[in-house]
Amino acid sequence: MKHTNRIVCLLTAALSVLLLFSGCTSGTSALTVDFYKIGKADAMLLQGTGGDGAPFYVLIDTGEADDAPEIIEKVRAAGAERLDCLILTHFDKDHIGGLPAVLDALPADHILMPDYVGSGTPYEDMTALFAAGTYPTQALTEDTAFTLGQTQFSVSVPKQDAYAKKQDNNASLVITVTHGTQILYLTGDAEALRQKELIAELSAAGITKTALLKVPHHGVYNDGIDAFFAACAPAYAVITCSDKNPPDAETLSHLNALDTEIFLTSDGDIRAVCRENGITVTQ
Repeated sequence: MKHTNRIVCLLTAALSVLLLFSGCTSGTSALTVDFYKIGKADAMLLQGTGGDGAPFYVLIDTGEADDAPEIIEKVRAAGAERLDCLILTHFDKDHIGGLPAVLDALPADHILMPDYVGSGTPYEDMTALFAAGTYPTQALTEDTAFTLGQTQFSVSVPKQDAYAKKQDNNASLVITVTHGTQILYLTGDAEALRQKELIAELSAAGITKTALLKVPHHGVYNDGIDAFFAACAPAYAVITCSDKNPPDAETLSHLNALDTEIFLTSDGDIRAVCRENGITVTQ
């Protein structure tokens, strides 16, 4: 993992063009986040409105290969023909498997991903797709922030070049989305080692509670997850899972102890609507 801010500078310069067209005006329009029911896999669409009334669309992860047609259909149903930004949290098949088909149908102005070497067929397909350099990809080596309309995105990169356990999951990018007073925390598949880093980052940022947490790693339990949940204290939690692969009971128990309202994608698509001073979550 190279530590240079060249990529960050390129991202900042490129996104500045978007800011010209989606700058803030008085008042805060709604931000909508859709978490798709695609089994034990991730794909979520964030959409908001810029100052000129034009919408923006950010897709986080692309599910597995078989999920791509459904993801494309749902993103297009939301009104998108292209993406302002596509963020790939990490390189497991349930997060990048649908990438080739999704990008073919929905071109992205910016593609952000972590900076590590993965493995497996979906990763090889991704690297082959990006090898020609025709896609606007940036492998992030430093924490990065950008703004679309009235929504701030902060992307946290892994703080180690390699992890002793669960390298792919612990290399996940983690996205903090701030809209008005509402904070959404989208954590990829971050496991125990990465969660320790995130606890420190939350403390440094002065964040003691969040409106919504996308629970890491589909609700799989680890020994430190209670401390992580306590650090972000979510009002709502979304778990991407299936009936065949439900979240662990211990994970649900720790969330229930915090009076967090839990939603599972195994029960259907989930929609969160953020306004300046509140959030509603429906299924």
